[in-house]
Amino acid sequence: MILETPTRKISFPRRPLLMGIVNINDDSFSGDGSLDPKKALEQARQQIKEGADIIDIGAESARTNREAISVEEEVRRLRSFLDNWVRVRDETKAIDCEQISPSLLSVNTWRPEVVEQILGPEIDLLNDMSALPDDRNARLCAQHRVPLLIMHSVGQPKISHTHKRWHDLMGSMVQFFEEKIATAKSAGLKSTQIVIDPGLDFAKQKDDNLLVLRELKKIKSFGCPVLLPISRKTIIGDVLDLPDPCERDPGTVALLTQGILKGAHIFRVHNVRACWETLKVISPFQGRLRVILNLAISADGKISTTGNSPAHFTSKADLKRLLEIRKQADAILIGRATLEADQMTMTVEGRAPWRCVISKEGKFDQSHPFFHTDGGPRHLIVSSTAETPELPATIHRTDLSGFLRKLKNNPDINTLLCEGGGSLARKLFELNIIDEINLTWAPHTLFGGKDAPTITGLCGDFLPSSRHYELARMTTHQNDEVFLTYYKSQLES
Repeated sequence: MILETPTRKISFPRRPLLMGIVNINDDSFSGDGSLDPKKALEQARQQIKEGADIIDIGAESARTNREAISVEEEVRRLRSFLDNWVRVRDETKAIDCEQISPSLLSVNTWRPEVVEQILGPEIDLLNDMSALPDDRNARLCAQHRVPLLIMHSVGQPKISHTHKRWHDLMGSMVQFFEEKIATAKSAGLKSTQIVIDPGLDFAKQKDDNLLVLRELKKIKSFGCPVLLPISRKTIIGDVLDLPDPCERDPGTVALLTQGILKGAHIFRVHNVRACWETLKVISPFQGRLRVILNLAISADGKISTTGNSPAHFTSKADLKRLLEIRKQADAILIGRATLEADQMTMTVEGRAPWRCVISKEGKFDQSHPFFHTDGGPRHLIVSSTAETPELPATIHRTDLSGFLRKLKNNPDINTLLCEGGGSLARKLFELNIIDEINLTWAPHTLFGGKDAPTITGLCGDFLPSSRHYELARMTTHQNDEVFLTYYKSQLES
């Protein structure tokens, strides 16, 4: 599953995204809003520091006991934030390597007259709580290539629907999203540009909200990322008898946990830090291994010569990029030939990922720097009959699939980085488990030769079936090297 914004593609499964709430108004139900754009920008900056992947700004309160502000006033409030957003975003560093950086910006509004005036290059998502009564906002989003969030509700915003009683809430919700997603697609949006929100508290009572949280899988079947707006909701106040929304943060964390277990992709919250810490603790128990492949190729698509050399044909910028990617990994895996050709030690500053080398024969050079350099624990994967010398490493007598199962069952290992060579990469492609490919294309180098390997092995060796990936990022370095990131496409997910 992919969420496609104007500037990037975000691939799921991954750690759920946190959407921090910034209210540019003075009548927010939680009492945290401000009409001062400087305070709103500072709040956004702080939320990014605390782990927010997305900042969601809104100038119009959703409260039904307040008059709507004018279109002109809403645009003015939003513009006061937007004029300085990019500077604040780019100045603020992410809290860890899994956070989306630079952070995305969502605008919470529903009136097409406002959307038409504020959509621009700095906006990554339109959070529309109108329940999409027509296709105007969808058409504007398609025009600007901005994804659209569709929220389930009934009637018009700013009008109370607490009287609504459902005969079959989930059945009605499925029908609602079928119709609204079709409307959005007819307006020009792709499925990768649609997010859906079950609309907790909107035309729903306590039992309705609990039902949605129990049966979330019924709307996950649409293949769109699901956002849960769980923060300080009335359902928490009802269960805990807490009329003050600001006292509901512990209950918010409880709903976050339930949402994670049910597979939601994005959570809209006020207390970003508490929710980020919860995600950080829960993530190791999710039981899915994310596999990243990192390789460099020559102008003619080769990863090395037939003799696995030259070992280093890319720039220092590529090495710097690799070291940043390594910071994501809980384990790093390479083949023995790559270990020897590149004289690798697989160390990561400030971290100690498993350092894993696979060799069917188990013929390792005991004098190699890998065995004499401090770092994460060493693991060697060899066949059951291999004669492996005594080495300072854990020996796993199994094949690649068996070792991957061990990693998947280890709660400390969530992300595996494979750095080659071609034979190992090919096996991972055959298993169809690579989620992300980071590729450096070096147009300054040509290898040639039909026996020189590519990222899927030797020329002429076809995979069992095609593998589909989508380009997420592309940057060019000053020495003309091109850095590419691909995510497994929705066809594969």
